[in-house]
Amino acid sequence: MPLPPNEKEIQCSRHVIHEGKVITFVQDEIETIQGKPAIRDVILHPGGACVLPILPDERILLIRQFRYATNEFLWEFPAGKLDVTGESPEEAIKRELWEETGFQSSNWESHGYIYTAPGFCDERIYLFIAKHCVPAEEVPPQIEDEAIHTQAFHADEIRALVASHQIKDAKTLALLAFL
Repeated sequence: MPLPPNEKEIQCSRHVIHEGKVITFVQDEIETIQGKPAIRDVILHPGGACVLPILPDERILLIRQFRYATNEFLWEFPAGKLDVTGESPEEAIKRELWEETGFQSSNWESHGYIYTAPGFCDERIYLFIAKHCVPAEEVPPQIEDEAIHTQAFHADEIRALVASHQIKDAKTLALLAFL
C-alpha cells in the first residue's frame, strides 16, 4: 500500500474562537494525511498531573469533590493543572497532593502521561504514584472555590467503587492500571 502524501496532518491556519480562564478553543484549517483540506476544532489546555497516593499501611487516598461540568460529586485521585509558570509536572503534583489532601511523600514514581480526549483536546495529564504518604507538617491553605473530602480506602474497596461505577474519572481509572 503506498504511503499517503503527508506523514501527519498539517495546520494551514488557526482561528481563535474563544480564550477562557483555563482553555482556548480554536478552529484549524488543515491538510489531511491524504492531502485534502479539512477543519479541526481543538481545545488547547495547559495540561495537568495526577497522583495515586499510597499510605504506609497500603491504603490509598481518594478525594471527593463536586465537578460543575458533570454536575456530580466524583471520587478521584488528587490532580491539578500545570498553570504555574516554570513548574514541572513533578513539582505541580507534589504541590497538589499537599494542597488537596495535606499529605506529602518522598517516594515518587512517574508513569508517563495520557491524553484525556485526543479527538478534540491537547490536554496531557502526567501520572504519578506516591508511596508512603504521610501528613505534612504544614497545613495547606483552604482553596476558596473547592470543597474537597479526603478518604483512605483499601485496594479491594477501590475495586468495588470501580465495579459499582462510583469511580468514573478517566485519569483515576488510568492510574489504577498501575496498581
